[in-house]
Amino acid sequence: MIELESIGRVYRKNGAAVVGVQNVSMRIEAGEFVAILGPSGSGKSTLMNVLGLLDRPDSGRYLLNGQDVKDLDEKALAGLRNRVIGFVFQSYHLLPRTTALENVQLPLLYSKRTDIRGRGEAALEAVGLAHRASHFASELSGGQQQRVAIARAIVNEPAVLLADEPTGNLDPAAAEEIIALFEQLNGRGTTVILITHDNSIAQRARRIIRIQAGQIVSDVVRDGAQVSARA
Repeated sequence: MIELESIGRVYRKNGAAVVGVQNVSMRIEAGEFVAILGPSGSGKSTLMNVLGLLDRPDSGRYLLNGQDVKDLDEKALAGLRNRVIGFVFQSYHLLPRTTALENVQLPLLYSKRTDIRGRGEAALEAVGLAHRASHFASELSGGQQQRVAIARAIVNEPAVLLADEPTGNLDPAAAEEIIALFEQLNGRGTTVILITHDNSIAQRARRIIRIQAGQIVSDVVRDGAQVSARA
């Protein structure tokens, strides 16, 4: 589904060149649950932005479902994001004085879907919050707000769910609920890519890609007690 070939991204900061990622190559197959693990400043957020079509690499090639995205204009990239990728962020990014259902429906306004309310209700049902549909986001707990954010991310039935530190603002119990929800979604066929600095969270994924100083330093797949290197 996703193939990166020698991806590089360099930023300018205070007149100096800052390497985000360099020479990053990987393949992520449909249906995988992958954690990209690294400390602050390791390049994992840059990699997330590239994977999510939010940023363009300076070098290398990115194939999404076999399509080279390099020459797509901003409108085409936005359409591809809306159809294929769902985003979950650490800070939820919900509209506080808008109901849970209305927040979930937002991505549908930019699609050609006609059954907006039904899809929004189904997404909330999938994350166990159908009973909170009419509550404002500001009335929900942190864990519930993140569930609404996940419902919003899956309302368009994306093939890929891209989550950036989704448990960073949650207590351990709420974090466990969110990771369990990702496991359920992955079990239904959604490809889940989890960006995290937390090793205990990363261990819940079936595959862990460690990134350091903008480069992949290890890539392992876990199969029960077996740990094998991913070429």
